[in-house]
Amino acid sequence: MQAGGTVRENGGGLRPVALAVRRPVMSAALTVRRRYRHWWWLPGWLFAAMTQLPALLAIAWLVPGMALLLAGRLMPVPMLIISVPLAAALCYFTMRRLPVSWPRFRPGSADLDLTPRPPAARRPDVPVDAVIAPIVVAVGFAVWSALKHSVPILTTSDPGVYLQYGLWIAHHGSAKIPEAATAFGSAGVLNFTSFGFFPNGASLTPAFMPGLPIVLAGGAWISGISGAVLIAPVIAGGAIMSFAGVAGRLVGPRWAAPAALVLALTLPEQYTGRTTLSEPLVQLLVFGGLCLIIDSLAVPPRRHVYGGMPGGSMAPAAAMTLAGVGGFAFGLTVLVWIGSLSFLLPVFPVLALMFVARRPQAGPMALGVFLGAGCGLAAGLVISRPYLSSLSSELHLFGLCAAGAGVVTALVAPLGFPKVRLALRRLFVARPRVWWPGGSRRALPSLASCLQWVAFAVPVLVLIGFAVRPYVQTVRSFSDPSVVQYVAALQRLARVPVDGRRSYYETSLSWVVWYLGVPGVLLGCAGAALLGRRLVRGVYLWRTSAAAARLWGLAYLVVGWSVVTVLWDPAVLPGQPSAARRLVPVVLPGLVLLALWACCQLKAWALELGARRVTSWAVGVCCVLALVVPAFWSSFAPSVTSSGVAFRGSAVSRTGLGSVTAATSLCSAIGTNASVVFVDAVTADYFASVVRGMCGQPAAIVLGGGTGTVGSGSAGSGGGGSAAIEQVVTSIESAGRRPVLLGGSASSLSVLGVTPRAAVSLHTRTDEATLTGPPAGTLPFSYTVWMATPVSSPSGV
Repeated sequence: MQAGGTVRENGGGLRPVALAVRRPVMSAALTVRRRYRHWWWLPGWLFAAMTQLPALLAIAWLVPGMALLLAGRLMPVPMLIISVPLAAALCYFTMRRLPVSWPRFRPGSADLDLTPRPPAARRPDVPVDAVIAPIVVAVGFAVWSALKHSVPILTTSDPGVYLQYGLWIAHHGSAKIPEAATAFGSAGVLNFTSFGFFPNGASLTPAFMPGLPIVLAGGAWISGISGAVLIAPVIAGGAIMSFAGVAGRLVGPRWAAPAALVLALTLPEQYTGRTTLSEPLVQLLVFGGLCLIIDSLAVPPRRHVYGGMPGGSMAPAAAMTLAGVGGFAFGLTVLVWIGSLSFLLPVFPVLALMFVARRPQAGPMALGVFLGAGCGLAAGLVISRPYLSSLSSELHLFGLCAAGAGVVTALVAPLGFPKVRLALRRLFVARPRVWWPGGSRRALPSLASCLQWVAFAVPVLVLIGFAVRPYVQTVRSFSDPSVVQYVAALQRLARVPVDGRRSYYETSLSWVVWYLGVPGVLLGCAGAALLGRRLVRGVYLWRTSAAAARLWGLAYLVVGWSVVTVLWDPAVLPGQPSAARRLVPVVLPGLVLLALWACCQLKAWALELGARRVTSWAVGVCCVLALVVPAFWSSFAPSVTSSGVAFRGSAVSRTGLGSVTAATSLCSAIGTNASVVFVDAVTADYFASVVRGMCGQPAAIVLGGGTGTVGSGSAGSGGGGSAAIEQVVTSIESAGRRPVLLGGSASSLSVLGVTPRAAVSLHTRTDEATLTGPPAGTLPFSYTVWMATPVSSPSGV
């Protein structure tokens, strides 16, 4: 009894404790549940806001940076004073009213839209994991790119030119690089141009648009060369996030993370994300602009409240703001890369249809596109006019394409009249009857149904055409002697027939296959075909699938146009992986987007055929793996060794290590009050911009024999004789400065009785350049710079 009484006593003591613990836990759970129901819109809003944010920040930095650079006053304090409030204003006016879900085409064969749940349901259409996973992928990709970043200090290729451009404007606030001809006296045998820099009066102008250098200058203000180099991974991570936003809006929220993962694993994305190239910034603005434009079309028109945010009356204003900022982001891509003009052409027919449909977003979007493109063209004409002059033939071709887009837009204009729309609709759905043999009358298919199958067949025919192209065409488009020599050298390394004029553009589809894989190309083509047919149905079955068709229309046209035009003429040197950067802005992400939409359809068809939900998920996982595995394999090149699994791909290799130390040692060797003269063009192409920008000394090249390296603005010739060098030395001394001669070999500097010494001995690695396949890794790169500080002989004074 005593023992039993003890048990009852202990049990009676435990029950109040259990109740005391359970009550606050249950109360907290109920509070969280009520809060969750009240904040049901938050995951969707966060997804929309986070995927818009990279483009908004880019706009807030590029616009004041462009204005200050045009004024020659690009300084950190004015940039911060202008860009920070501008970024805050953009975020406020675009994010105060965002859609939290987006209508999508119903998976499978049905034509109806998957419409968002009404607000009264209080259930999120975007799950929390769909918000977190893309952020994790984008941040992980940015961190990986930062760990494997290259250091392109030397102007051996375009990344070095971009970096030197950004460092120059960070330190001087202007894009004009003075030749400083007076520092060389009256010598008339000098040339001041080098790889990537054009002469422009008494100064030099970099051979690129100023968009990316403006962003790199911000990194240089933070942490010098390291900060400028690490800006590239940040841009690439933002581009991945923006692309995930487009995939989540158009395919489904849970497909955003797979889309980001597949794109991040491709080698072109890895290559451009770790170095200073403009393509990731273009990608960020294109897909960030698409996110804004899609959101403008999906803002709910009816009055309801998202977590206290007013609806109804704000919806038209919010939609117009989103459309205007999205169009401006689209147009601002011209400030980063002049080739972005091609991406703008599909926008004009879409704008015409929006005006015909009397969408309130049409006017602000058109204004934003023209204003953004106008800013880019104005900056290019003022700052980079010699560069644009060198591309006159390509710009003329763009003008012809723009004229064609204008004709298409003009053909859409009559649809603004209701009677024309009604007559055209009747024409499309009419099924005329004709007499068949035997006296019977049968109805022919309607024009609308025929157009559906045309839209289905065009992507398939385009894929077949690009696959057959290498067997019926050999593209020869190079005439520059330095480019011909470069291509011929790559052909000798690859042991293929030497023909330096070949551009290998006929094999551009193979470039995509190397990096995305055959399954990715086939799934992308299938997605384009199925989606094209669905969009045509969405046009004439306007009441059932209009919303999803509006959201997909611009993205589908931009992707389709870009894939065809870029693969037809990449306009780049054919060496891989550098040539693959042309696939980064739209081609690769566009094909991944279409491929994932096809995967979504396959998963839905598995359910329609009676498969269990687990089986349908397995189908989706297998489709994603079919995209992930080839991309991972081409980037990392895994292999099994005796010690385990080794990765030898380009994605795990760093390039340009030691180049900063080499440049610093060169500046120390040159010293102050020096006028630097290069005696050969190759050394000038690599180090002239380093001498001007990092050493702060004027640089020139002696005219004479020899050839320069590949690229616009190359010195083209160099290696003057002893008499020319003696004349230059005498002229520099008469100007009161100290002559310094630089060359690639000791023999080239053995003049005036001076013994040269090695100023730079660089041993690093560079990206492998291949023509017939993806790069397998990196190659060793060594370069030695010899220096001499001669004094003119008495007879020469």
